[in-house]
Amino acid sequence: MRTDSLWAVRALRVRTLQPDRPEAECLAVRGGTIVAVGSTEEIEALVGPSADWLDLRPAAIAPGFSDSHIHLVEWALGRERPDLAEAGSMSEALARVAEAARAVPRDAWLEFKSWNPRWRGESDLAELDEAAAGRAVGLIAHDLHSGWLSSEAMRRLGVTAERADPAGGFVERGPDGQPTGILKERALNWWYEGRPQPAAPERREALLGGQAALHAAGVTAVHTVEGPDSFRIVEDLERSGELELRVLHHMPQRFLSSLIECGITSGFGGPRLRIGGIKMFTDGALGSRTAWMLEPYEGSEDRGIRRLSSDELVQDVARAADAGLASTIHAIGDAAVRMTLDALEAAPADGLAVPHRIEHLQCVHPSDLPRAARAGVVASMQPSHLLTDLPLIEPAWGAERARGTFALRSLLDAGTLLAFGSDAPVEAADPREGFYAAIGRRDREGQPVQGWQAEERLTGEEVLEAYTVGPARAAGDASRRGRLAPGFDADFVAWDIDLATAEPDRILSADVVATFVGGELVYDQR
Repeated sequence: MRTDSLWAVRALRVRTLQPDRPEAECLAVRGGTIVAVGSTEEIEALVGPSADWLDLRPAAIAPGFSDSHIHLVEWALGRERPDLAEAGSMSEALARVAEAARAVPRDAWLEFKSWNPRWRGESDLAELDEAAAGRAVGLIAHDLHSGWLSSEAMRRLGVTAERADPAGGFVERGPDGQPTGILKERALNWWYEGRPQPAAPERREALLGGQAALHAAGVTAVHTVEGPDSFRIVEDLERSGELELRVLHHMPQRFLSSLIECGITSGFGGPRLRIGGIKMFTDGALGSRTAWMLEPYEGSEDRGIRRLSSDELVQDVARAADAGLASTIHAIGDAAVRMTLDALEAAPADGLAVPHRIEHLQCVHPSDLPRAARAGVVASMQPSHLLTDLPLIEPAWGAERARGTFALRSLLDAGTLLAFGSDAPVEAADPREGFYAAIGRRDREGQPVQGWQAEERLTGEEVLEAYTVGPARAAGDASRRGRLAPGFDADFVAWDIDLATAEPDRILSADVVATFVGGELVYDQR
C-alpha cells in the first residue's frame, strides 16, 4: 500500500498520543506519511470523494509499538531451538536432552533454552553427560546469564581446570578443582562464541520470519543489541527492500574502538536502519543470582557479579560520548544501577543524536530513583520480566529491597523517560505481556489480584506511551515517530480493543487486526 496517492483509514478510535488532540476517528496518508488526523467529516473534506478508504471499525488504532530491547537475530534464530520451559524438573529436562541427542550425529551441538538453574541440585555432571551421549550440550538459563555444559561441550571449548575465569565471569569448580559445567556471565561467552554459527542464508531466513511475527504482534520498530554479523543481515534486508521494521542497532562494547576509528556516531543510517549506542554490561541477572547488589542476597554472603570495573565503565562511557556515541548500559542490581548512574551523570551528553540509557534498571535503591530523570537518562525496561521474576524477587532480595524493584510509577513520577521492550529471547517478543504486567502487576494466573506493589502500576495510556513515544525519543526519532500526527511516519496498528482503557485480564487476549509501516500494510488479519 506504499503509494503517493492520498488515502484514508477509519477506526472506532485513533489514539494519536498528541497532547492537543489525543483522539480522532480517521487518518489521511500519502507516500508513507500521515497528512492529517481528524473526524470523519474533516478527513472526507480533505481527501475528496475519489480517495481510497480503508474502514477498520470496530478496531482501535494506536501508533506502532517499539520493542526497545530485543536481540533481534538471536531471537529470530532461537524461535526454533528446543525449549525446557515446560519441563517440571531436572529429570524431565534430561529426558528431553536424551531424546534430542539420539536424533543428531555425535559431532552436533545442542542448545536448550529456558533451563532452570534451581533444578540443578537434583543432578550432577555425570547425569547430564549420560543424557548428552557424547554430544556438546548447553542448557541455557532463562535469563541467558548462566548455563550448564556437558563434558563434551567443555572439551570442545577448552574449559579445563587450568583455564582461569575471565574477568566478570565465573566457572563453578568441584572439590577436585574440575569444572562442573556451570558457567556464569562472561564465562558463558565461551559457549556463545565457540558454538557453530548459522550461515548467513539461515540467519536471513530466520530474520524474515521474525519480522513477520513482530508485525503480527503490533511491533513496527525495534532497538536491538547485537554484533556486526547481525547488523550485516539486517542491512542486507534493508538494501534489498525487504526490511519492514525500523531498527536502531546498538553495538557491543568490544567494537567501540572500531566504530570510533570509522567515524560512526549514534544516529548514523537511514529511515529503516540506524546506529544507536554502545552496549555495556555492568552485572548479571536475578534468575542466575548474578545481579550485582549493594548488600548480599538473602541468606548468603554473595552480592552477585560485577562485570565491569567502575574505572573501565567511566572511561568507555566518556570515550564513546566524546566520539558522538551514546551509551546503553545493562544494570539490574542496585549496586550496578548506582555505578551506572555515577558514570552517566559524569558523561557529556550534549550533541548526541540519541540519549544515554540504562537497560533494565530492575532494582533501584530509593535514593537513586530520581537520578535518571535528572541526568536525562532513558529507563529502557521490560515489564514482562515481572511475570517471570515475581516469585524470585523477595526470596533473593528481601521485602525491603523489593520496594525498589520494577519501580515503574516511582520512576515515571520522577520524570524519567520510559521505553519498554521484551528482552527477547529472554521473554516473548509480545508487547501484550509487558502491557499486562505494567498495568496489573500480576502473574499470568492473575495473582496477586490487587497487584504486587500495586502503587507502582501504570495506566493504560502511560504504558502505551512507553511503547511508542518513549522509544521514539530514545531513538532520536520523536519528530517523526511515536505519535500519529501530520508529518509523522504512517506506522500504526489496529487492535481489536482500545489498549489504553482495557482491563488487565483482557490485554493478553487482544488481537492485532492490521499493522502498517510507512503506510504499507505488512500484516492483515481481517
